[in-house]
Amino acid sequence: MDSVGLISVNTDYRLQNLVDLGVATVDVRDVRGWSPWHQHGLISGEATYVTPRDRDAFIQTLKHCHDTGLDYTLIGGGTATSRPGETNLFISTECLNTLFIDTAAEELEVGAGVAIETAESFVAEHGWTLGQWMGSGATATIGGSFVTNATGILTGRYGNINEAVTLIEILDQSGITSWVSPAAYRSTPGAIILGVRIPLWLSPDGRAVARFVGAGDPLAALRQVATARLMPAHISVDQSGTITVIVEGEPHLETARYQLIAAILQKHGAVQDLSLDQGKHWDALLASNPWSANATGAVWADRIVIAATWIDYPQVLETWMQRASSAGAEVTWRAINPTPQGVQFILDFQLPGVKTAPDWLCV
Repeated sequence: MDSVGLISVNTDYRLQNLVDLGVATVDVRDVRGWSPWHQHGLISGEATYVTPRDRDAFIQTLKHCHDTGLDYTLIGGGTATSRPGETNLFISTECLNTLFIDTAAEELEVGAGVAIETAESFVAEHGWTLGQWMGSGATATIGGSFVTNATGILTGRYGNINEAVTLIEILDQSGITSWVSPAAYRSTPGAIILGVRIPLWLSPDGRAVARFVGAGDPLAALRQVATARLMPAHISVDQSGTITVIVEGEPHLETARYQLIAAILQKHGAVQDLSLDQGKHWDALLASNPWSANATGAVWADRIVIAATWIDYPQVLETWMQRASSAGAEVTWRAINPTPQGVQFILDFQLPGVKTAPDWLCV
C-alpha cells in the first residue's frame, strides 16, 4: 500500500501496529455519519473504524484484536444499516469481496462483505440469478443477510438466503479457516463468516406480477393456495387485503400455475387489478425499506418477522398490534410464505422520538 491512513491520537494505541504494517487503515468518525439509513436517533459521538486491506489482512486484524484484548464489532461491507452493537471499535468487512462463479458446480463463491445487489448484478452478466431479491439489497451484505436470516421477495421459488447457502467459510476462535455446512457454522461458537457458496439459477424466461383485491378472507385464500401446493415465486397479502402474486420461471409452466392460483383467489371473491403497472409495482416491492425513516432522526423504525400457525395467527397478530398501539407506534403488516401449517408476518414499526429499541419489541 502507498498509504495506510493516519491513526488518531484518541484511538487505542494497540491498533497502531496494524497501521504501521499497512494491514489496515484506522480512523475516528462520528457515529451519526456511518450509515445512510439506520440512525436510531444516535447522538453525536466518536467511534474507531478499522478497514483491513484485504481478506488476509482481515484475518490478521481479528487475530490482533483477540490477542490484545480489543472488543470489536463487525460492520457489514461498509454498507450496514444498523448500529452494530455497543462497542466503539468497528471493523469493516468490505475487503471480503470475493466473487467467483464455479460453472461446474453452478454455484457462486461470494465474500461476506458483498452486498446482495452487487452479487446479483455480477451473476446476471453471465445469465444467472441467486433469486435473493430484497428491499435492502443495495446495502444488505451476504454475511449479514445469512446471520439475520434475511428473506427476499421470491422465496417461494428460491428460498431465503439461509435455505440457499450450501457451504460457509468460517474463521473460528482459534484462527483456523475452513468450509463448513450451515449446521456446523451454527454449532461453532464465535465463528466469523468470511464467505459462502450459493447455488445459481438460470435467469428466468419471464416474470409476471399481479394484484388481487376484494377477497372476503385473504388469508384463507393464501392458506388454500399453500394447501394445494401451488406456491408461486411470491404470494402475500397486506393489511388492506390486497394480494400480490409473482410468478417467475418457464412461461408455460408458470402460466398454468398462475391460472390455478387465480381461480382459487377468485373463489374467495378476489378480482385482479388489470390496471396494474407490473414494472412499477415490482420496483415498489423492492423499494420497501422501513429503515429509511431513521435517516430523519425524528423517528425510530424497524422490521420484525414472526411465524404463526393458521390456528394461532389471529391472536399472535392482535398481540403485536396491541403492543404497538399502546406504545403509540405506527405499524403496517403483510403476510408472506404461507404453508399448509402456517404463515409469516412482516411487521414494520415507526415510533416518533425514540432512540433505542423499545422493550416490547424485544419480547
